[in-house]
Amino acid sequence: MKVCMITGLDKIKKFVNFKSAGGMGTQVPILVEKLRKEGINASIDEMKNCDIIHLHNPMPNYLFLIKKAKKQGKKIVIHARHLPELVKGGFRFGDVIYPIFDRYSRYLYNLADAVVCATPYVKKWMDEKGVKAKTYVIPNGVDCSFFKPSQEMRENFREMYKIKDEIVVFSVGLMIPRKGIYDFIEVAKKCKDKKFLWIGSTEKGLENVKIRFPENFIHIPYIPFNQMPLAYNGGDIFFFPTYAESYGNVLMEASACRKALVIRDIEVYRDWFVDGKNCLKGRNVDEFFSAIEKLSLDDNLRKKIADNAYKMAGEQDISKTIDALIEMYEELIDTK
Repeated sequence: MKVCMITGLDKIKKFVNFKSAGGMGTQVPILVEKLRKEGINASIDEMKNCDIIHLHNPMPNYLFLIKKAKKQGKKIVIHARHLPELVKGGFRFGDVIYPIFDRYSRYLYNLADAVVCATPYVKKWMDEKGVKAKTYVIPNGVDCSFFKPSQEMRENFREMYKIKDEIVVFSVGLMIPRKGIYDFIEVAKKCKDKKFLWIGSTEKGLENVKIRFPENFIHIPYIPFNQMPLAYNGGDIFFFPTYAESYGNVLMEASACRKALVIRDIEVYRDWFVDGKNCLKGRNVDEFFSAIEKLSLDDNLRKKIADNAYKMAGEQDISKTIDALIEMYEELIDTK
């Protein structure tokens, strides 16, 4: 069985010099590496003689590829990484793009033999939009052998950024409105006794933000992916005020590093994240501030939330994702 993962990122890099390729750019190479270890002939953007094309990039330039591959008898898997709602507060002119992308997405997913949905929320979207392709709920997963708690990493990161023995509230992601950067900054202004840290910047084509950072704020525009475990270990409370996600890899990575979580109460996380058990939830600046204060003042609560988040990350280790993908691929090949 030969599986080709399609991202198209190498071609895009020739025209757009982006630093962060997001979850698609970091996770797909891991999936390919893990699949190979399980005996699957997997590659990225090499489509010659493949049995299955696994598309991660939803751009229209792949429509011809999909239709040609289907005529050749290849099976098409589309990974639903980009729901239409994610363009709002992310891409420039997102409100204009949204209705077009919504109609296009329904058409695209209906071309697939199988659609991979990272969460039940994504599957629900497929069902509500009338997508007829078979859907599989397969979490993106997190590599718990790579993202893990480490006191040494914590000390190294804090020394690197001259952070003293203080509570660090942090987030990881593109600095765009959809990720909740404005609420993050407003909470930082209210928590003057704590350090707030945001890892990530913006890219061309995405909606810019204009912010005056408070004195207790550290902005790190970019950290290489292989150094991200240091960053997660360096913080104390992972604050993720995003308005919309299809999964949110960074949330699982923080969980795997045993961090206490404060997240926005949005539907995509209601199946996995329970307020007061493995996270604290909020819907606005005041509620986020209250949650962060509770975790800061109560070491036992912070430990409980972090331990339960860590346990949940283990339940979504990427090894289980690989097993589920292989099972799906075999099922598709059997139906040829």
